[in-house]
Amino acid sequence: VEEGMMFPAAASRVALRHNSARLLGRRLAGRVSEGRAMPMRLFAHPGNYKTKKALIAARYVGLEIEAAKGDAVEQTGRMPVLETDQGCIFSSVAIARYISRVSRPVGLYGQNLLEGGMIDSWVEFCTHELEVPLCTWVLPVQGVFPDVPEATACAKEDVKKALTVLNNHLLQNTFMVGHTVTLADISICCALLDGMKLVLDQEFRKPFGNLMRWFNLCMSQPEFKAVLGEVKLCATAGKGAAAPKAAPKKEAAPKKEAAPKKEAAPKKEAKGDKKGKDAAGAEASPPSAEDLEKKRKDKLKKVI
Repeated sequence: VEEGMMFPAAASRVALRHNSARLLGRRLAGRVSEGRAMPMRLFAHPGNYKTKKALIAARYVGLEIEAAKGDAVEQTGRMPVLETDQGCIFSSVAIARYISRVSRPVGLYGQNLLEGGMIDSWVEFCTHELEVPLCTWVLPVQGVFPDVPEATACAKEDVKKALTVLNNHLLQNTFMVGHTVTLADISICCALLDGMKLVLDQEFRKPFGNLMRWFNLCMSQPEFKAVLGEVKLCATAGKGAAAPKAAPKKEAAPKKEAAPKKEAAPKKEAKGDKKGKDAAGAEASPPSAEDLEKKRKDKLKKVI
């Protein structure tokens, strides 16, 4: 199957879906004009691919949604919120599912329970198996956070595995579920959008012919074009900014040389040693005159 081509049965169903969506759009427009319904307001970042899922789904079902601007968007923080006349819905997946269920004839959530379950399966696959590694690869290129080479290398392998699963599934399927565009197609297509623009270059896309045929088919739909415009595919993968190197540690100041210790004063000698030294000193001193006289008399006595 060439890129952009559709099977005849699929083409007829797509035409039927468009007619149903237009009819529903007229009905909704009539209700708004009669004052029985108010346009919904979407509080979300306009450039985020998750926001685009809800806007594309709204185009298919003919639902009027106003994108909140200015301070209203900042007050919602990071979480998208859809404000309706009966209450609010938050989280991008919940919002997209709600909008997809608005019109059963359009079939964004399938034509029966089985198709609805299959759509949920692919939406979960997109969230956990595709978006996580792809964001790890794409966000550093967008400058959101520094590039970590080890994490990026693992992310590339995980993205390749996820795209292989999609490519094999699309070998014998025109769309992800059934024969018309569903929320599964919208979710996966929007998740791939930034990657196709920034990192999935021609060499990386080459093994995934079925996937690219499906992606180009989705991009050619009027509802996708109205929200996404013309999508230019990546020619050369961009690179993220490297993480800043840690500042070199300051060299420790040389330690000051310790001042030489004063020689300890000699300990006082014991009393006994002192007495011995006094006696020795006394013996070494020269004899007195009386002693010499006494010795001479002793010698004379011995002679006599």
